This record gives sequence, C-alpha cells and structure tokens, in this order.
Amino acid sequence: VASFILLFVWPAIFGALVSFGTAIVDLGAIGAGIYGFFNRLLIPVGLHHALNSVFWFDVAGISDITNFWAGTGELGVTGMYQAGFFPVMMFGLPAGALAMYHTAKDNKKKVAAGLLMAAALSSFFTGVTEPLEFAFMFLAPAAYLLHAVLTGISCTIVAALPTRAGFNFSAGLVDYVLSFKAPHALNVFMLLAIGAAFAVIYYFAFRFIITKFDLKTPGREDDDIEAEKAAVLGNS
Repeated sequence: VASFILLFVWPAIFGALVSFGTAIVDLGAIGAGIYGFFNRLLIPVGLHHALNSVFWFDVAGISDITNFWAGTGELGVTGMYQAGFFPVMMFGLPAGALAMYHTAKDNKKKVAAGLLMAAALSSFFTGVTEPLEFAFMFLAPAAYLLHAVLTGISCTIVAALPTRAGFNFSAGLVDYVLSFKAPHALNVFMLLAIGAAFAVIYYFAFRFIITKFDLKTPGREDDDIEAEKAAVLGNS
C-alpha cells in the first residue's frame, strides 16, 4: 500500500526539493549555507539525498563532486558545496559528542562513552555521521536543530573563503587527506583552523543547550524504568 501511494507522492516531493535546490544556486555562499542547513535537517526522513543530487551530481548541471576530482570545474568555485562539511564532521560533531558525555549522568557515563566515542570516531575518520546524529536527533530535537544551523553557518563561511576540499565518500579525515591532490583543492589546511573553531563552538553550544533545557541526550535519559525496577525489588 505504501509503495503504491509513494509511486504518486515521491515524484512530487523529489521535484519540489530539486526546484528548491536550483532556486538557491545563484545565492553563492548564502545558498551553500542554506543547502548545508537543509542537508542536515532532512536526514531524519532520508530526503537529504534528493537535495544532494542538485549540488553534488548532474541534476542541475553543477556536479560539484565529479568536477572537483576531474578538474573540469572552476578553481575557487568547484567544491564549495562540499568543503563546509569538513569542519562539522571532523571537528564539530565529535566535540558535540564530548559535550554530551560530560553532561551525562554519572551512573550512565560509561555506557554513553562507548556509544558516543564510537560514533564520534566514525564521524571524524570516515564522515559517517548517522550513528552520532541518530543517537540524539529524536531524544533531543532542539540539539539537532542547533547542529543543522551550525552546519549551515560552516558551509556559508567556507564557501565565502578561498578554501576548497571535496570527497568521494564523505567529509571525514580520509577524504580530507585525499583532497590535497585534487585538481581544484585550495588552501585545504585552512579547514583545520575553521574546524578547531567549530569544535569549540559545538562543545559549548551543546553543553549550554543540554543543561539549560535538560535535553535527554545519551546518558541523560529518565530513570523511570530503573526506579520502577528498584521499587518492585524493594517490595518483593
């Protein structure tokens, strides 16, 4: 039943996202920031790939990934829809994970550390962010919205600066290192300084919003179940 419905619904959704993407192409760095924001915001429902097709592939003639590695684009322009993700995936999200660990309850820090450390390493080395993002996006949607906003800001800043890097897989350390030999790589080292700044921003922003609004990030879940078990054991 769902497949039959989506046969008619999906083309409309895909077309709307492609139209939205092509509408912000001419906005330059601001457009890159808007794209970065919605790229993260659409991940919970998996629709970010429809938007990615506009900027990374050939749906609108941009093909940012192909042109970056083939050297067929324009130096200083090509790569602008990829480079802004490196400060977030390599530095920002891992720093956010550290903030979540530091704000976890004492009796849950060990479990939270195992989850968050593995997910942070995945984000840093490979650019695979879903394990970390799905660990808090539904528990603390406000924190995830903050993450989407910061991603948009990173993409805007990097697109406006003379620095370009790209990826074949995702914006992790492996593709970052490979970017140095890409034809359209530009001031790749600059992304490390930007990433360090975003690590600080992510850490303190996450720590503030988590403690201020008592967000239920990993290690801060309610203890109702444990309390009920204790009560049952105490009465038995």
